[in-house]
Amino acid sequence: MAHAPIEGGLARLLRALALVAGVALLGLMVLIAFDIVMRRLKVQFLGGFEMTELAMSVIVAFGLPYCALMGSHVAVDIFAKFLDRPALRWVDMLMHLLGAALLAVVAWRTTLYALGSYRGNDATNMMAIPKYPFQLITAVGAALFALVLLIEAVRAARGRGTAGSARAGGLE
Repeated sequence: MAHAPIEGGLARLLRALALVAGVALLGLMVLIAFDIVMRRLKVQFLGGFEMTELAMSVIVAFGLPYCALMGSHVAVDIFAKFLDRPALRWVDMLMHLLGAALLAVVAWRTTLYALGSYRGNDATNMMAIPKYPFQLITAVGAALFALVLLIEAVRAARGRGTAGSARAGGLE
C-alpha cells in the first residue's frame, strides 16, 4: 500500500489528539463538579461557562477526526437496497469528497475568523481568555477531518472499503 506510512502517521497523530480531547473532557468534568459544589456553598465561580465553551471546542475539534478515522460515526446506507456494490462504492466516494470539501471550507473560514479575532484582541467576557487559539484548534480539527475524508474517498475509489463501511479499525 503506497500511502501506509502517511496513513499510519496520521492515525498516530489523530490518536494523540483524541487523547488530548479526552483529557480536556476529564478536566471539564472536574470543572463542572467544582462549579456545582461552589453553587451549593453559595460561592460564585465566574468564568465556568466560558471555560466549558472553550473546552468543548477542544473536545469536538480533536475528537471528531479520530472518530471518522475509526469509523465510529453514525452512517446511514439509504442506497444499499437499491444499488449494487460498485455503484455504492462510487456513492461512498462522492459523499466522502463532498464532506472533505465542506470541512476544508470550514477550516479555511475558521482560520480567517481566528486571524480576525487575533487582530481584534477578541477574548471571553469574564476571564479575558483570548479566543483565537481555540478557533485555530477548531480549524485544525476541521482540516484533519477533511484529510481523513479525502483518504477515505480515495480508498472507496480504489475499492478498498472505508472506515464507515466494511473496514473496522481505521487507516492502520
